Amino acid sequence: MKYKKILLGVLLITGISSCTKQFDSLLNNPNYPQLPNADVDLYLNQVQINFNNFWSNVSDYTGQLSRQQNWGGPLYKNAYQPATFDLMWQYAYSSMLVNANALIPLAQQQQKYMHSGIARTLEAYTFATLVDEFGDVPYSQALLGQANTTPKVDGGASIYTAIQSLLDSAIVDFQKKSFSTPTNDLFYAGKAANWIAFAKTLKLKYYMQVRLVDNTVLPKIQALLTENNLINDPSQDFVFKYGTSLTAPDSRHPHYGTDYVQTGGVGEYLSNYFMWDVTAQKYNGSVRITNSPTSTADPRARYYFYRQSLDYTWANQSSLPCFINSMYGNSNFPAWYPSVPDQTPFCVIGRGYLGRDHGDNSGAPPDGNNRTAWGIYPAGGQFDADQGKTVTLTMGGQGAGISPIWLSSFTSFLEAEAAIALGITTQGSARSLLQTGVNTSINKVINFPSSIGYNSIPASYVPTSAQITNYINLVLSNYDAATSDDQKLNIIMNEYYIALWGNGIEAYNNLRRTGKPANLQLVLTTPAPGFFMRSFFYPSVFVNRNSNAPAQKTPGDAANKVFWDNNPDNFIK
Repeated sequence: MKYKKILLGVLLITGISSCTKQFDSLLNNPNYPQLPNADVDLYLNQVQINFNNFWSNVSDYTGQLSRQQNWGGPLYKNAYQPATFDLMWQYAYSSMLVNANALIPLAQQQQKYMHSGIARTLEAYTFATLVDEFGDVPYSQALLGQANTTPKVDGGASIYTAIQSLLDSAIVDFQKKSFSTPTNDLFYAGKAANWIAFAKTLKLKYYMQVRLVDNTVLPKIQALLTENNLINDPSQDFVFKYGTSLTAPDSRHPHYGTDYVQTGGVGEYLSNYFMWDVTAQKYNGSVRITNSPTSTADPRARYYFYRQSLDYTWANQSSLPCFINSMYGNSNFPAWYPSVPDQTPFCVIGRGYLGRDHGDNSGAPPDGNNRTAWGIYPAGGQFDADQGKTVTLTMGGQGAGISPIWLSSFTSFLEAEAAIALGITTQGSARSLLQTGVNTSINKVINFPSSIGYNSIPASYVPTSAQITNYINLVLSNYDAATSDDQKLNIIMNEYYIALWGNGIEAYNNLRRTGKPANLQLVLTTPAPGFFMRSFFYPSVFVNRNSNAPAQKTPGDAANKVFWDNNPDNFIK
């Protein structure tokens, strides 16, 4: 009897063990798929969205320092804190890069080479941007997970070398036959040729970025320009497109969400300097916008900015304290401030445009219903047809804007810089490339409303071909009148700066590399704002949690330059 019980127990154990082995293959939770079976399309979707989140965050801070957007200041050393850049760092290392790094081997294993090529390209852009903003950052020891939770930094120059190889690998991927194309390519809808052009344009961008410190890049720049497989056509523009959904999720352009609210009143200030540069810089400080057939005004102004007020009849000591000392008051400008309007604006620039001067950190008066808002380009806001009305929640393009990450006009301006600064004229003279860049930018902007289905611009306000020609001829006339290459480069970079509206990253890079535009507005509230920030503080989440992180940068230290910036300490004020 005892023997029978033992035998039965053995049989039961054996049976259970056998069943366990049979069901082992069915125990994978479908809600937590194993890596070999992970959906690379879903990975790619996350990579692209997180990439744009990272890009948008960086663009705002770099736009502030480059005077494209408003910067409060007034001292460079304390305008930002290390924690300011925590989200930027997390978007990069905790979201975008970790997903891209996981996607690449899976895509290679599944022969989905388009997926891996896209991931490599966006990874290269992200690492390069981290170098551009912070300097030395984790690269070779990054993204190792539990294998290394305290990665050391790599030198910026070595990372730049690595990203060129990463872009070469991406190009190889795009040239392979993929098992399938992405179902959710948010940028190029699976067009490998466009991705190759973008990757090669990035190679050109990074070679141009280091031209001050590496003379070996000249033949590499020459080769890329000779091959000319770059983003040269607006159909190839690398942009992230926003939607119009208000909730679940809010898919609108971030600046539309800030400026166009139900209660009325814009929630941010635009930069007086940038609005002045677009509308008044070429006209002795007097604001011009397209009206008459013979106008030489910039045709993009009404698309870039939306005025809630067309004049300053509302301005008083309470609503706009600086107004009394502006060009419309007693012109009692600060003693150390440039004359107005010969160089840069003070307080207001004219015709109802209202933003903030660079470094003005004074409290906000009750002027929300008078501040100038982002226009229809690139934020999907309202076109300025002299309405002079307060913003509403669903005005204009309802937020269907874009992140202008790289446009074909940018390529033309970069080629113009190569022509004037390096003598590489493979794609034409600096003058002809300047002309192409300005023309392409204007056409991009004025055709943008129809591209998002917005067709409510009064015909009389749409710039005519004659008005566009008038503006371009004015730019070229100024270029021809310039008496030195430095002056000519300033005109090129100023037009590049204007075309960059909505892209602070390239504006900040160009400013540190070339010092252009040369007539930047100075900090308003103090004659001694300290050294201009040539790079960002390391984020607090990095220096506080990583024992191998470098020492935090000293606020106001002139030495905080990235490796490719060898310009003098006071190169930028």
